[in-house]
Amino acid sequence: MNVIALRALAVVAVLGLATPPASAADPVDVTIALIPSESAAQAYYAQDLGYFKAAGLNVTLTPMAASPPIISAVASGAVDIGNSVVGSVVAARSRGIPVKFFAAAGLYTSTAPTARLVGLKGTAYHTGADLAGKTVAVTGLADLTFYATKQWVEATGGNPNSMKFIELPEPEMLPALKEHRIDAGILIEPFIASAADDVVSIAPIDDFVAKRFLATGWIASDAWLAAHPDVAQKFAAVMKQTADWANAHHAESAAILLKYTKMTPDVVARMQRATYGTTLDPALLQPVIDNAAKYGSFPRPVTAAELTWTK
Repeated sequence: MNVIALRALAVVAVLGLATPPASAADPVDVTIALIPSESAAQAYYAQDLGYFKAAGLNVTLTPMAASPPIISAVASGAVDIGNSVVGSVVAARSRGIPVKFFAAAGLYTSTAPTARLVGLKGTAYHTGADLAGKTVAVTGLADLTFYATKQWVEATGGNPNSMKFIELPEPEMLPALKEHRIDAGILIEPFIASAADDVVSIAPIDDFVAKRFLATGWIASDAWLAAHPDVAQKFAAVMKQTADWANAHHAESAAILLKYTKMTPDVVARMQRATYGTTLDPALLQPVIDNAAKYGSFPRPVTAAELTWTK
């Protein structure tokens, strides 16, 4: 081989070492749908803290109003990942919609309840029996707010069939109470903090489901998880990292929450802050599955194992 050829090969070798394939360095694009609330705020924190970028994920966050449209977007491939309440995924999976959880999000604990059945100040409802003949608003007639309220009513001596249940979005609960269109309603944070001067707590209804369970989680379609297991693992690792940080840094996370949501500083200061799960434990899904099976109507039963993905 002549000298010119050897030099050419040397140049190629140097260039090959200095310029790795673009795919090895390029971040992976990931689209995420979420309700702009603290239960899904891990994504805001991870974005702001640079955790996604460090993991090689280029994330686009898309706000949506509720879990059902998020599940539809995930199942159709319109987005890659979504944040959903557990009960809605139970309902979807039972109807053949192929989505499942692969990372934990909001963890309900009885020591830090983030949902309450409330009445207008001046009312005196204490048990399910007190609400006989009354109108109670829940956020959905096929979700945890409805099923947990029914469980609380029965556990405290009442009959859910003696009450009228209606569906209202969270922002409409307080106006409906003030206008006496409803007698009681379910509020979650930050709406509890916002309405604190006008309402009285009747019960932390989720305590009657379990003292500790996974309320929300991160979902993807079966097809996306099969095609992108490494990306799913990276995302799940970032959510654990973020959960560990957020659970220990409420003051710092509050500043990020204000940046990404419409909450005000006084509301964030007063609200019960969310706790995030650090592992996707099927046992933490089971109380919600049992509650939904008892009070809901589904085409077929769904197991916790069926709802969770591992590589």
